[in-house]
Amino acid sequence: MQFRRSLPGRGSTDFYFTDPGQGGLSEEQQLFITNLIMHYLKKYPQLKINAVWDFGIEEGDPVCGEKYGDFAKSRDNAVYNAQLLTISFNHVRIRRMSSEPKFSDIHAAVEYYENHRDLAAQAAAMQADLLREGVPWPQIEGMIRERLKIEPLAENALSIMEPYFADVQAIRMLENSESIRRLVVHEIGHMISEETGAVDNKKIRNLFSKCRDGFENLYEFCAECFMAADLTDAIGLANEYARILKSVI
Repeated sequence: MQFRRSLPGRGSTDFYFTDPGQGGLSEEQQLFITNLIMHYLKKYPQLKINAVWDFGIEEGDPVCGEKYGDFAKSRDNAVYNAQLLTISFNHVRIRRMSSEPKFSDIHAAVEYYENHRDLAAQAAAMQADLLREGVPWPQIEGMIRERLKIEPLAENALSIMEPYFADVQAIRMLENSESIRRLVVHEIGHMISEETGAVDNKKIRNLFSKCRDGFENLYEFCAECFMAADLTDAIGLANEYARILKSVI
């Protein structure tokens, strides 16, 4: 499918998708992506998206290409191109996903956050007790994690002593939830932060510095916090980012 959607006075966005019969997304999935992206274009007048396509169209092969290799094995589900202002979707992988996120995934992330909001205080008290007992410093955090049964995601390298540990854990839990909506919102988060210059905002950079080890980089921090704030308003760090972003744009 190839078509163009326009907004009055805002230009147009072209959509190019591999035909469903050639291994592309279903027509329902294609329209879901299209309508969701148009929703964000209306919501954020600053946002410009030139084109949206899938890997097969981008590389000229519905199954594999030189850039991404075997699409089914590619680590990327979606990619934002800041130079071309485009979003590319890995149709081979995401055609297996539901359009909407599972309620259970969102509930699990929010529940984790609510149950661990005071984790830093608990950990600090336990740390003091262990130090008094003479436990060597390098062993303390591991012992606290074991006692509190904390199993952080691999992507979250923050210490449990850090105030934003639970926030980052919940955000990364949402990031690992697979749905087309979550992928779209994540990529929109990249576009919003970069096109508006929010990634250079001092308040946003300062917020990122407080949880730097929880994310790959500043760009992913912005995209994931935007995504989390869009899916639920229950996570403090994501809401804090969203408030600053609103003041920037």
